[in-house]
Amino acid sequence: MRKWLSLLLGAAVGFAIVVMPTPHGLSRSGQLVLAVTALTVVLWMFHVMSTGIVSILMMALMIPAGVKPAVALSGFSAPSFWILVAVLFYGFAMQTTGLARRIAYYTLSLFPPTYTGICFAFLTMGFVLTLGIPSSTVRTAIMVPIAWALVKSLELEDRSRGAALIILTTVEMAVVPGSAILYGALFGVVIDTLFHTKHLLLTWTGYVGVLFVPTVLLCLLILGANRIALRPEPMPSRPPQFAKLKLREMGRPRRAEVIAGLLVVISILFWATERYHHIPSFFVGMIGVPVLALSGILKEEQIGTAVPWNLLLFLGGAFSLANIIQQYDITAWLAGFLVPAAQRLSFSYVLLLTAVAILMFALRFLDPSGFVAIPVLFLPLVDVTSKAGMPPLILAAPLLFAAAPFWFAYQSPWVATAEGMTGDRGFSGSQRALLSTVYASQVILALVLSVGYWRLLGYLR
Repeated sequence: MRKWLSLLLGAAVGFAIVVMPTPHGLSRSGQLVLAVTALTVVLWMFHVMSTGIVSILMMALMIPAGVKPAVALSGFSAPSFWILVAVLFYGFAMQTTGLARRIAYYTLSLFPPTYTGICFAFLTMGFVLTLGIPSSTVRTAIMVPIAWALVKSLELEDRSRGAALIILTTVEMAVVPGSAILYGALFGVVIDTLFHTKHLLLTWTGYVGVLFVPTVLLCLLILGANRIALRPEPMPSRPPQFAKLKLREMGRPRRAEVIAGLLVVISILFWATERYHHIPSFFVGMIGVPVLALSGILKEEQIGTAVPWNLLLFLGGAFSLANIIQQYDITAWLAGFLVPAAQRLSFSYVLLLTAVAILMFALRFLDPSGFVAIPVLFLPLVDVTSKAGMPPLILAAPLLFAAAPFWFAYQSPWVATAEGMTGDRGFSGSQRALLSTVYASQVILALVLSVGYWRLLGYLR
């Protein structure tokens, strides 16, 4: 009954948008796209059907709405989609060869075998990988299998508070540190493009000076708040040398582990040096998957089960939706309503940054990728905030920090990836929503505290 009621709700919302007068600033085609988008969001929110099936329905409905098939299906030709395909196969290889388990035991051996120690281990890992891997998707695909192996090695129950704390915190530590340096995440590339569009000066060192410390602060706030919010059950008792004993039991790395490890390391080096060789990031993954097959790690009968295809269908549709709503100016139309409210708050840095973060959270319900919402808010606001004495990089802070909510799985490809990699056993929907609320609150707190930091260093008057 809940499924059918949700379906009727989505259809009613979509139909209401179709029959209403075309809003000023929106074309009739854009209005139809908005109706299909509203229906899709409702179906995703209430999980009426598999998220992958909803994506297929959305792309199909976009075509009679006037969207060209090449645009409606464009998400599946996006480089980010093929990076995702490759790294999911990498995650499968790390799990099946035992490499992820070996790395998990080694990571555990370096930190105290406590929830706090494990979370700090992944905080460290996230910042280290950020230096070389500009894709939060890639970092998530590397770190989540390690976290899941840790959960299993500690014998935590599926969807327990402890398992949810480790898995969801790992995802956050794979994503949030990307805001610390200019090319630490693909969102940084968007910011770089926007600065060029507005003819604003942007340097690597200038970016680090403004955003590195606030990003570290946000990560530390998230670690503490997650622990308080979930209150995980006591860690199962383990001998002090538990991790080292497990490593000894595993013996020397086998051939398959060595091949998988070398492939991951080579890929990381390739991704880290993209700015020099200019070969697209997805290239190495599309070569790496055949290497896994030739080496016998990926067998032919496993191709259909090695990666969660429902996840791939969902994200392919989400990437397509981002392209569609940008082409039909949906978010630009919405910005006409949202931006004036923020402009009235330019007298207070704290209120303005808080309002921009809230607007970003709101737009992320419509834009599953975040790549459209950032320019929609930055471009209209930057002139107003600059006149108010706020440098453009500080305006970028709430957009970057608030770009990764996960109240619903469709909002975050990284959390959706974690759900797929753990077989939907790492955390529950309520645990995900709780920690997303925690994340949002800590974003606001980090911005408020960062105002003091920016004033101290002279970035704000």
